[in-house]
Amino acid sequence: MAEADQTTPFTNPLRFQETLDSLPKALKDVLTSYSNIPEDKQIEHVLKLRNEAYTAFPYPCIGMFRFIEFDLSAHFAYQEHVLRPLKQPVVSNGTVEPLFLDLGTCFGQDLRKLVYDGAIVDRLWASDIEPRFIELGFKLFNDAQKLPSDHFLCPGNLLSDSPDDKLRLLDDKVTILHMTAVFHLFSLTDQKIIADRCLRLLRKDTGGQVLLLGSQVGSTAPGPYERQSASQDYTHKYRHNEQTWKELWEEVCERENWKDKVKSVEVKSKLLDRTQKKDPESGKITVFTPASPGSTLVWQMFAVWITFS
Repeated sequence: MAEADQTTPFTNPLRFQETLDSLPKALKDVLTSYSNIPEDKQIEHVLKLRNEAYTAFPYPCIGMFRFIEFDLSAHFAYQEHVLRPLKQPVVSNGTVEPLFLDLGTCFGQDLRKLVYDGAIVDRLWASDIEPRFIELGFKLFNDAQKLPSDHFLCPGNLLSDSPDDKLRLLDDKVTILHMTAVFHLFSLTDQKIIADRCLRLLRKDTGGQVLLLGSQVGSTAPGPYERQSASQDYTHKYRHNEQTWKELWEEVCERENWKDKVKSVEVKSKLLDRTQKKDPESGKITVFTPASPGSTLVWQMFAVWITFS
């Protein structure tokens, strides 16, 4: 059998959009000013990179170009609780310097938007279980010489207790932890293990709140569901509404190993309908509105503020 051409991947029409008519303005701005890719070459560049990635990783989020949107900068907590502290210079009054970790970074698109928006680069870290995603991210954004490669920790396995797991480097150091499109990939049992792993990553001595935020597929009717994997196997995952998401964090924080260490946990989330509308400048834009009562499949933005004793 001939090897697959990386520019013309085998496709599933339900998971793969053949081409692009336009790019979001925010991505065009980053590719132009940060990546130095001419605007008339950008669609071709993104399409070629996507096809190369999809050949190796036939995931819907890659096939449908989900990576061209900056989920973090669309989050309700982005400006005040993420970007602002990451832009502020170091002060000598005892304030803890923030450290940001993007877990499940994929191509690192949200991290590049932070850099473009003015965050201090040395404060930014990312991790994924698949090292190839990091390589593809450097190709997509043309920035291998701009970012410290040792700040990309791969593989980072949220379910691993191995002493060799790269995430251990940041245990007790992270003040802002971002995770988009991660939790909904796991069962409820595994989600609790991941929540525990997140608590271990978070810094304990800030004297104030530390933050975990992100977005994921949620549901107005929470519970387990079957999800087909890339290998065509069906496995049970779990989607949350506001209440079940809050209960997950409260349960984990009340466990024996955390109940005396966690002073408080504040959980906020929003269930949203995610739709695309025409935009004269970039073809189409993603718009978030409160979830309709009949919408069982929704987008859930969340922020979890933890204060340690």
